[in-house]
Amino acid sequence: MSCKEWLPALLQAADDGWTASDPIERGRLAEHLDRCAACRQALAEQRVVRQALAARTDAVVPAGFAARVLADVRVVPHWMELLHWRTWTYRLAPVAAALLLMAGLAVRSAADPTPADAGGVAGLVDVWTYGASENGALPAYALLGEDNVNGDLLLETILSTAPDETLELGDQS
Repeated sequence: MSCKEWLPALLQAADDGWTASDPIERGRLAEHLDRCAACRQALAEQRVVRQALAARTDAVVPAGFAARVLADVRVVPHWMELLHWRTWTYRLAPVAAALLLMAGLAVRSAADPTPADAGGVAGLVDVWTYGASENGALPAYALLGEDNVNGDLLLETILSTAPDETLELGDQS
């Protein structure tokens, strides 16, 4: 056996009251110690350490020591904590619910279009983007969203109309 394999037996043999349960094992360790100076030195060092530990006095811990130490300990989350699926599930559930509600409303309004005056989503978008009035007149900036408007007409209309002035989209002459 090598010296590394004898290490557990050496640690037990360092105890003054050690007696091997197997007398053959004890005899083999004694033979190894007779031939190996390094293991004899390791055994002597282990005995010194055991005596030093046995001679130490027990220290009295002051009251509140543990509380003071724990108050100073800051727990830093491990990066794997960020991947914990339950944490993300609970945090993102309201966002997912809101997105599903909005998607449901959008699909319903796309499947059943309602006029702007009926208060549908399409009507709200039209009012919010162009500010359509009841008679269908749109503000001058509504020309920005039209495809068939040339640059000169757009520039002239934007520069010559007041911000609150409306025009009919048919007036694009």
